[in-house]
Amino acid sequence: MALSDHDRERLRRAFALARKGRFAVEPNPIVGCVIESDDGVVGESWHKAYGGAHAEVEALRMAGKRARGATAYVSLEPCCHTGKTGPCTDALIDAGIGRVVFGAVDPNPAVAGKGAERLRGAGIEVEGPHLEDEAEALLGPFRAALERDRPWVIAKWAMSLDGAITPKAGRGGAITGIRAKRHTHELRGRVDAVAVGIGTILADDSDLTCRLADGVPDGRAQPLRVVLDSSLRLPLTSKLVVSAGAVPVLVYCAEGALGARRQALESAGVRIEAMPATPAGIDVAAMLASLKSHGVDRLLVEGGASLHGTLLRRGLVDQVTAWVAPRILGGSEAVSAVTGTDIDRAEEALVLAEPMWRKVGDDLLLQGYVPS
Repeated sequence: MALSDHDRERLRRAFALARKGRFAVEPNPIVGCVIESDDGVVGESWHKAYGGAHAEVEALRMAGKRARGATAYVSLEPCCHTGKTGPCTDALIDAGIGRVVFGAVDPNPAVAGKGAERLRGAGIEVEGPHLEDEAEALLGPFRAALERDRPWVIAKWAMSLDGAITPKAGRGGAITGIRAKRHTHELRGRVDAVAVGIGTILADDSDLTCRLADGVPDGRAQPLRVVLDSSLRLPLTSKLVVSAGAVPVLVYCAEGALGARRQALESAGVRIEAMPATPAGIDVAAMLASLKSHGVDRLLVEGGASLHGTLLRRGLVDQVTAWVAPRILGGSEAVSAVTGTDIDRAEEALVLAEPMWRKVGDDLLLQGYVPS
């Protein structure tokens, strides 16, 4: 059935809403929803955060009782399975929606056509897919994530205006302001795990938890804390080890790094897994596959520079979140945000796709996708 001009306009509004979720929901798809009754648009929203309510649920909440008999315009076929949240098909049915118009068929085999079938089985008029080229353009990161046996990887760092993360190796300290720090904790609260190299822990002794005043968003659990530590140098007195009983810690070491040190860490509640080693350290691809098997779908990597470089060199980063502070370090021993990519010429640089800059306080936030 051909779309009317009115339906086309509403569906494109759903696409525009979906784009607001970029960099916040992957590896889940970005989705937008508009609900319209005889009185006009009564609800609209988008999938705002990984693990949070889906677009349809948020729009239905806004519409309330006015959703009964209304039309829902959704950029993607509504899901019919339980993941981080419940099925959107059930929410639409329970709200009494009379008609659903959607853009793309969900490429997830668990949904693909089944969502539309579930709605039709409940007596709802369903039309779609429509405007498929525009709808499919929203799904690039989601399709890529479906094809990979590893988590969605976000590389995050904060650097000075001259690209340094610290004036000297082994030195900690904040680069950006308090609002950037809050964003980091919000991001930690929206991932399944946070990973760092052992050098970052030795320098900063971070506990890698989400520390927001109002707790972890949507009542989610604290992220799994992951350390790449080839020779098990993680101090028994570190914040990670001391709090391992409360928030899980997983350490990946090289296959030969066992013995008494491992026993001491495990006695403190730290989980340890041995990984194949490469000349550059732990095999990061094997590590990511292991995390996926542990149910980690979204991983935040907070450094250090060599870990970021290794992941980028091997094509294992999906998204970059980088903070730039209006500060200059410029020391002869300053450490760059990323090292070890093996890029020799400017023309070979990795260029982020769909870059988005945002000013937050005095700092700049850059987010973009790493082309596969």
